[in-house]
Amino acid sequence: MSLALDPATEQRIQREIARGPYREPAELINRALDLLESQESWLMRNKEAIHERLIESVAQAERDEVYSPDEVRSLLDGDRKARTARAQ
Repeated sequence: MSLALDPATEQRIQREIARGPYREPAELINRALDLLESQESWLMRNKEAIHERLIESVAQAERDEVYSPDEVRSLLDGDRKARTARAQ
């Protein structure tokens, strides 16, 4: 099989080969396909739970049970600080 790739994709492949453990494009493509299959498999296994969570989130938003941007920043900042403290 031969593939025609646009120059930007060819450059991405060459960059990955230059910096990583891959010696040739086929190795990189195989790894990319493995990751794609794994990701799609995870999505299919979790599709129902994701859908239920989205429905729940929309219902919360409709009930105006949402965080303000400032509240989100504060929560994320607290999480970051907790992770930093655990890492030390």
